[in-house]
Amino acid sequence: MLKKMLIMTMAIPFVVAAGCSGSEDGGGDQAAVAPPRLSNVEVLTVEPTNLKEYIVLSAYSEAVRDVVLSSEQGGKLLEVRADRGDMVSRGAVLARVGTDIYRARLKEARAGLKLKKAALKKADALFERESISAMQRLRAQVEHDAAEAQVELAETQLERSVITAPFSGRVDERYVDQDEMVTPGGQVFRLVDNSRMKLISELAEREVTFAREGITAAVHFDAFADTVFHARLTFVAATADAASRTFRCEFGLDNPNGEVRGGMHARVKMLKAEYDNAIVLPQTALVETENGRNVFVLDGRVAMRRAVKVGASNEGQVVVSQGLRAGEQVIVSGQRDLVDGQQVRATGGKD
Repeated sequence: MLKKMLIMTMAIPFVVAAGCSGSEDGGGDQAAVAPPRLSNVEVLTVEPTNLKEYIVLSAYSEAVRDVVLSSEQGGKLLEVRADRGDMVSRGAVLARVGTDIYRARLKEARAGLKLKKAALKKADALFERESISAMQRLRAQVEHDAAEAQVELAETQLERSVITAPFSGRVDERYVDQDEMVTPGGQVFRLVDNSRMKLISELAEREVTFAREGITAAVHFDAFADTVFHARLTFVAATADAASRTFRCEFGLDNPNGEVRGGMHARVKMLKAEYDNAIVLPQTALVETENGRNVFVLDGRVAMRRAVKVGASNEGQVVVSQGLRAGEQVIVSGQRDLVDGQQVRATGGKD
């Protein structure tokens, strides 16, 4: 009897507890469910547009005419008329190598020619009177011609002892000083004409097929951040470099003010292709997965994942070749953490 009363006493709190768990109006078994929190996204309505695709090359500048002037004759450098930084005109005398020996040779050659001229004149007269044979007259003619050649040689040697400018330009370097000895072929000056420059770069195999000689490209130099130059493609190598497997190319650049100097770094922007009526998206709208590229398309309030194929790109924009139609709304911001079929709230859009 005591055992039965203890069991009944212990059961009372559980009954009371169970009776207090519901609400006063009896709605405890219909608890309210909070609505899901929507992600804020930004959308873009895609419409056909045009896009230009460019090839951007790294290049360096070089003067079209940049030569080292050497002495064709050996001897002492008796006179120097130009120094580093001087602007000189075509044909200007820059230096003279010792010419005494060449002047003496020319004087000797001219004297010998004078004698041979007289001998030829006498041989002609004797030949007309048939006093000498045709062979004797021919010998006199040959000796005369040889003497003339000696004069021409002496004149050339004297002329080449004078170093002149082959074109107008700037003396960029002087390698020897006055009274120094120079050897035949020894370097004396470096002359540069930077009124016309060339930009030297390399094209990859996938780019060379788009490079057409004569095409114009925009050029940006690090030294002139706010200036855009324009150059023309003048040369593309027919054979790839054996080591780099790239094709050398050159762009011509007019430089009348001389502001561009040799060895400057440049970025050359050359048109590769144009796309008309293309579906274009910001590259940031793409979501990379192990299966490829995707975008999220807004369907009402639902974000639907869709696989796409992309093509050309330029300055953060990319052509979508497959997967989208004009007029669809693509999520371009806030899509990174979305899942397929998730409800979203479009807070803004781009036209």
